[in-house]
Amino acid sequence: MMFKLYLDPGHGGSDSWAIGNNLKEKDVVLDIALRIRNILINEYENVDIKMSRTTDVYRTLNERTDEANSWEADYFLSIHVNSYNGQVQGYELT
Repeated sequence: MMFKLYLDPGHGGSDSWAIGNNLKEKDVVLDIALRIRNILINEYENVDIKMSRTTDVYRTLNERTDEANSWEADYFLSIHVNSYNGQVQGYELT
């Protein structure tokens, strides 16, 4: 049975979102998503991966979720990294 994972590196294009230490969230999450894709493709069988973007482009949330649903993905993994405000501790689930 094929497992279908839709990888969504958040933001992109003119939407860079969190910026700090000369890093932009849109670039960091794209790098993370591409690494996840490569690990899954190269080290696992029966995994099908589709990504909302593989370059620095912006797509709306509706475009991304519609594509994942049309493709009938088993899971939708949206990757984000937040900036640190000096107060928050731990991790965030949304």
